[in-house]
Formats: sequence, C-alpha cells, structure tokens
Amino acid sequence: MQRSQRTHSRADATAVKRPKSKPRLKIRPGTGRTTAAAARPSKPRGGETAVEQLRLAEGTVLAADSVAAVEIRPSGTVVSRRPLAVAKRSPVLHVPMQSAVPAAPPAWMLEECRVAPARAGDQNEILQLLAGLPTPPSRAEFHAAVDHPDHDAANRLVARLAGRIVGHVEVVPRDIMLGATAPGTADGITVRGAVIDRVAVLPECRGAGHGQRLVQSAEDRMRQLGAVVAFSRTRIAPSFHELGWSVLARDCATPGRPAEILARLLEGPQRAGEAVTMRQWRHVELPAILRIYRQNAARFVGPLERNENYSRWLVSRGAFDSILVALVGQDRYDLHETTARIVGYCVQAGHRVLEIMADPEFPGLEQDILARVCGEAIENDRQEIVYESHAADPLHAAVTGGESLVQSGDRMIVAKVLRPADLLGALVPAVASRAAAAGIRETVELGLEAPGFRGSVIVADGKAALHVGRVGRSYLKLADDELARLLLGQCDPVEAAAAGRLESSTQVAIKLAGQLFPRMPLWCPLWDDLPA
Repeated sequence: MQRSQRTHSRADATAVKRPKSKPRLKIRPGTGRTTAAAARPSKPRGGETAVEQLRLAEGTVLAADSVAAVEIRPSGTVVSRRPLAVAKRSPVLHVPMQSAVPAAPPAWMLEECRVAPARAGDQNEILQLLAGLPTPPSRAEFHAAVDHPDHDAANRLVARLAGRIVGHVEVVPRDIMLGATAPGTADGITVRGAVIDRVAVLPECRGAGHGQRLVQSAEDRMRQLGAVVAFSRTRIAPSFHELGWSVLARDCATPGRPAEILARLLEGPQRAGEAVTMRQWRHVELPAILRIYRQNAARFVGPLERNENYSRWLVSRGAFDSILVALVGQDRYDLHETTARIVGYCVQAGHRVLEIMADPEFPGLEQDILARVCGEAIENDRQEIVYESHAADPLHAAVTGGESLVQSGDRMIVAKVLRPADLLGALVPAVASRAAAAGIRETVELGLEAPGFRGSVIVADGKAALHVGRVGRSYLKLADDELARLLLGQCDPVEAAAAGRLESSTQVAIKLAGQLFPRMPLWCPLWDDLPA
C-alpha cells in the first residue's frame, strides 16, 4: 500500500512540474498569418523564421497551395500537407504523342540556299536525303549512275544551307523523240533534251523556296548543255507549273487480276497469222529489241532515243526482272536472226508490266504477249498485275474490262521548252509533211506570239520555213506553257481557245494550228526512270 501511494504521488508531482505546451503555429495558404494569438515568427536559429528553417531543412520551396499547416512542437516541426486540386494523374495514352509542327519554318531556314554541283564526299549525305523519297534509289543504283554514257559530275546539284545539304536535283541529258517526220513512217524527230530527276528537299526545310531554286538552277544547267526541251515525272506538278512548266498528262497504270484478263483475251477475236514462240530473252538479242522499240517509238512524243550503249547500260542497271521475247521461225541460237526473227518483247518488274512492243507487221501480237504474261502470273500465284503504258493503248481496256483505271498517287509528266526557236526548227520537216497530208496547196503562214518567243511558220510549195520576229496576219497569242503544249502535240487549239488559254487573230489561225500541230500520243517509257 505504501508503494502504490508513493507511485501516485510521483505521478502527481510529474504532472505538476510538466510545462505547458507552446501554442501551435499554423500558417494558412495565401494569408501568411498565424492562427495562434501569441505566435509571431521567432528567429531561434541565427535569425531565420520557422518557414525559412523548414525551407532550409527540406532544400526546396514549399508551394503555398500544398501546405495545410505548419506546427512547431518541442519534438520538432510538423508540416501538414493536403493534396492539390489540380494534381490529378494524367490519363494513360497508348498512342504516341507527336509534337505540333510549326506553321512557319525557323528564320534560318528562310535564308537563301546556295546551289552548286555535288562533291565527291557528299554521297552518304545525299543518299540519306533521297531516302525520304517515295521511291528512293538504292546505293548500288546511285553508284551505277557513274557508268551512264552521258554522266557528268556537274549534273548533280545540291542546295546547301549553313553547310548542310538540304536539297538535291539531278539533270540527265537525253535525246528525246517528238514524233514521226511524216505520217506513217518510222523516221522520228529527235532533239537534244534533258530530264530532271529526284528533286528532294528536307522535310524541315520545305516551304522556304529551296525546291524552286533547285529547279531553276537545273534549267540553267540544261541550257548550258544545249537542251531544247526538258521533261520530268513529279508528284508536285503545281509547283512546277508555277515555274512555267506545262502539265502534259499522267502516267497510266491499270491494275487487273490475271485470271480475269486472260479470260477476256481468250474470249475476244484471236490474231490471224504466223504462229509465234515466246521465251526469256538472251543478251545477244538486244539489237532486235532495239529495232522493235524504234519501230513503235517514232509515233509518240516523249520516248528516248535508245542507242546500243545506252541500252546496255539500261540492262546492266537491273531495273527489271525479266524480258519476254516473241519470235517466229526455228528457235536456235542465232546472232543475225536468219533462222528466227524476234517480233515482240515484254519487260516486267515484279507484278508490273513496263513495256509491251510488237513489230507493226504483226498486228494484235501485243494481246498474245499479255496473255502469256497473265499465264505466268497465274502459275506464280500472283493475284494482281499492273499494266503501265500510254493513255491511248487499247490493252488498258483489256486489263480492266472497261475504261482505264489510273492508280492514285501516280506521277504527272511535265515539260518545258527551253529553246522554242530550235524546237520549231526541228519540227519544220514534220510541219511540211502534215500540211501536204492535210491537202494544203496554197501558201499559208501561222504566227505564234508568246512571252518567250515571237515568230511564224510559212508553208509554201510543199516546204516549210521558220521566220523569227514576225507573226503575220493569222497568229495565236498564248502563254509559254501553252506554247509548249502546242509544239509537243498536247494541245487542241479549239478547246484551248474556248477555255481562254489562247487568243487567235482569225479563225483560220485556229484551224491551221490544228493541222500543223495535231494532237499526238504522249509516252514516256517508265523503264528508263524506274529505280533499280
């Protein structure tokens, strides 16, 4: 009993001696005032306040919204926090977030670039730039361009900005055919031309005019090479049109199922004549293939003049999978075609049919070659083939069973006449033949007035002559791009006059223009431009 009383007395003494607790210091957010009446911030440590001590202790500045209260106790400082109203967890997005593309390029990208020929050490950077094209060239094809018969290192132009290559364009000199000299003949008109290929600009530098500077520099280079007309395949035809280029046509590519195509060909009228044999080609048969190509290309505008050196380079580049030839006679290894004569061929690249050509003495042979192609596609379990040719080719209807279907995303063919007087001078013999075929016996004169050319063509006594500087009484007034369409056989004067693209001084001028510069089929073979 005495021990318990002593314990109680000790507890009471401790309770009496315990000092009173200090008033709590509460700091409410946004006010900075304490809730305790006698609590003013003291400076127990070197003059710092309690909040400053808390900042020094934690090493960071506390946000006023996140602190509910700060209590100073003998055991230490207690900070009460409350969750922020805006501190919600963001939703989990399974789609990668892409940063917004700025509407305008930075200022340094708007500076004028410097266009110059590429150097030997620029190959890797150019290949990296061209990798962004829809059909980028391979490294092997890039190096194979050095073996081109007309290769010149100065024809590859690059645009540099701040020491970095931001654009590329390649000029390829070529001899271009512009139709037959006389109707029904195999002699074609050939002029010196060039092709603009692989125009590319870095995506982050687009919209600053670098592409236009590249194309303009390429035009200057082509004029230095003596090119009369320039062609190009492009998916940005409006940009070329702003620079004065003429939009001629679209590449025609018709897809179809081999089984359905073969059924339509077998149900239609069959070719009558000598039987042919088809097989894979041999390299010694390249001259025969060139002969058939020239027999057909003379009636088109746009094909290249393929000589033997160029054709061997085209074959060695490897931009095809197989070449099928059709021949008559006994199939033997014959270098001079004495026992077997090749009368047709077909060039294929995968499921794409690039060229089907036949000797004009064997009409309808193209259908037999296409039937053989469809048969091989069925054997190889190919569900679709794409036939690519000019728009006037009747095989497009055979492939699709009706009207030709053009695949979306196909490129447009654009052209620009660099030397109108030289082009008209090359067309003078054909103009005289067309006038004779139209039954024109009297002397006629047609004037052409454009911003880049002023002159007239005079036809008299079955001959034609060009006079630069005068237009005469009957003339046409038109823009440079429409003049290019007229000279290249892609303009209907009556339709152009109705659309307001040209003005005529007399009705005779429109009729005469239709006779001297009639519409002609356009064909730019895809095999020459197909990436290997």
